[in-house]
Amino acid sequence: MRTYLAMPVVCAVLLAAITTGGCVSKQQYDEAMAANRRIRGTLNKSIAVQSELRADNQQLTEELAAKERLMAAKNQKLTVLQAAHDDLKKNFDTLHKAYETLKGRPQTVIMRELPEQVDKALTQFAKDHPQLVEYLPKYGMVKFKADLTFALGSDEVQAGALEALGAFARVVNSPEAAKFHIYVAGHTDDVPIRKAETRRRHPNNWYLSVHRAVAVEEALAKGGVSPKRLGAMGFGEYHPIAPNRPGNKGNVVNRRVEIWIISSDRFLTITGGAGGGAAPAATK
Repeated sequence: MRTYLAMPVVCAVLLAAITTGGCVSKQQYDEAMAANRRIRGTLNKSIAVQSELRADNQQLTEELAAKERLMAAKNQKLTVLQAAHDDLKKNFDTLHKAYETLKGRPQTVIMRELPEQVDKALTQFAKDHPQLVEYLPKYGMVKFKADLTFALGSDEVQAGALEALGAFARVVNSPEAAKFHIYVAGHTDDVPIRKAETRRRHPNNWYLSVHRAVAVEEALAKGGVSPKRLGAMGFGEYHPIAPNRPGNKGNVVNRRVEIWIISSDRFLTITGGAGGGAAPAATK
């Protein structure tokens, strides 16, 4: 291709020389060949430039195609995200509408674990002992004020509290309450035990809270509640429901015994007999 393009130039030069002079001198021939080489060099450069431009064009075409594919993928993702956003907005609008509907209604306790008969009986029980007992239906819990249940530093249940615990035992022994367990939790304030005779039995508030819980548990057992339904625990001073006064001065509301009425499938549900035989007896 390069030869065909260069040859007409050489022929034209030689033809002109022959026409004018009849023969071609060496100088004319050399000039024609030099012109041919220059033209061929220019042609080669043009071909190289053309090849480079074609390569650049191919690369740009491929890059454009890749960007178009990326743009298409992003548009598809944007469509999916827009649909998800529309769904979320629809759900939000639905929930907000429900919230606006419920906002003006009076609040009610919707978590009631205890049967209605038991709830009514405990409400009446608290009304019958207003100075001693507080009933919290939301939690299924009855709270005894420790200062009216025990003497200072003692774990012996006082007479008035024993009578109330007997009435409570009758409530939880009803058929409607029989499927519930009874857990007793003792609490104290942060006043340390100082009397030596008290410390001999209750070295610290933790012991005192446990011993008081056990005393209430034993009173309920004497009132007819099955020991299999009973449990006792103590938290000492570590779960106050109100701030204690500075300097270990305590707070009367923190001195309490809580009795929790819990469904039997909610806590300590493992029963005997699963494990192959009874454990050997221990000597105390």
